[in-house]
Amino acid sequence: MKRSLILLLLVLALALVASACSSDDDAALVAEGKLTVCSEVPYEPFEFEDPSGPSGYGGFDIELMDAIAQELELELVVANTPFDGIWLQPAAGACDVVASAMTITDERAENALFSDPYFNAAQSLMVTAANDGLTLADTDGMKIGVQTGTTGEIYATENKPGGADLVSFDEGAALFLALESGSVDAILQDLPVNGYRATQDANFVVTETYETDEQYGFGMALENDGLASQVNDALKALRDSGAYGDLHEKYFGTRGE
Repeated sequence: MKRSLILLLLVLALALVASACSSDDDAALVAEGKLTVCSEVPYEPFEFEDPSGPSGYGGFDIELMDAIAQELELELVVANTPFDGIWLQPAAGACDVVASAMTITDERAENALFSDPYFNAAQSLMVTAANDGLTLADTDGMKIGVQTGTTGEIYATENKPGGADLVSFDEGAALFLALESGSVDAILQDLPVNGYRATQDANFVVTETYETDEQYGFGMALENDGLASQVNDALKALRDSGAYGDLHEKYFGTRGE
């Protein structure tokens, strides 16, 4: 009798361990068969509207997430979401993953589970061609445009001259409009975004870059370890196959890391 009881307890214990391992590998999804992604659009070249693209969108983040979804045999769905507090959306059940050129920070990691880094970034200062040569140190008495809730806003707050005023915008696209209209004298935000715009419009120039050792990551709900593991495995597979390098070269001219 005692041996039978011990054997039964052992079987139950093994079943619990197997169940726990299985749940760790499972991904909790908002909609079955779909990978729902929160992303602020537009934020070129990472995300922008494209009727011919997956879920009606294009850009580096979108194409990379579409490739990851295909690795996971899921259909990509994109939910256009304001950036401020976007990392909280998976926990709220609005989406499975945040893919929006989002820097991994300790503060955000308190409420989001990040994937392995997928992009290295820095900050930069952009001005109109008429002000070419203007530096952050020169902006005393001027207005600097930043986006609310971003690492660019943090960098500008910590490094601007005392007499410079920060003007915050909810949407990244509004920064370029403000600079073009003269509402601000400069904008400070992620280098790949400013750099891409400078290649598309001769009226804008990047005058300074600031190495901040930032890395972008995909954000998920803290308890969704299974999805994070699957996303990381898919990202590694895309790096190993060269598909990630192809996509990086398409948007940034280099193979990336």
